[in-house]
Amino acid sequence: MTHNSGTRTPRSAQPGQSQETTLSESPGTLSFHLKRAEQALIARKANAVRALDLTEPQCKVLGYLADGTAKSCTQLSREALVTSQTMTGIVKNLEAKGLVERHASPDHGRVMLVSLTGAGAERAAAAGDFSRSVEAGLRQAMTEDDYAQLLGLLDRVAEVAPELTLDA
Repeated sequence: MTHNSGTRTPRSAQPGQSQETTLSESPGTLSFHLKRAEQALIARKANAVRALDLTEPQCKVLGYLADGTAKSCTQLSREALVTSQTMTGIVKNLEAKGLVERHASPDHGRVMLVSLTGAGAERAAAAGDFSRSVEAGLRQAMTEDDYAQLLGLLDRVAEVAPELTLDA
């Protein structure tokens, strides 16, 4: 039996989003603004790479492999900040498109390494061009000082957040 108190869980202020907003992500908080900016950038990049029949997470993986170094799904998941299970799904989809291939590691027989195919390298280059274009557009929309300040502030948040003391 499900209990319904009649109250609604607040939703994010972004139209079309289905994710519930936590108290730390309510409008006006730093978390809300960071997430909103991230989602806007990801959505813009996703729209751009749709022409390549790729999702934004797939483009990330192609980019992580673009230097020619084969990597395990575990390594890729750490770089992409997603779970190994999520990465395995992304890699399987890329493999089905013929953009990556998996092969046993010469050092660890049970570890499978992922590397780009020729088609994957071409698609990675095209996706990188789209991504750089979106980043350049954002940079052009700001003054150099504003852009540098934004990067500095974001770096500062990443540095201090893990060390914050919590009042409980």
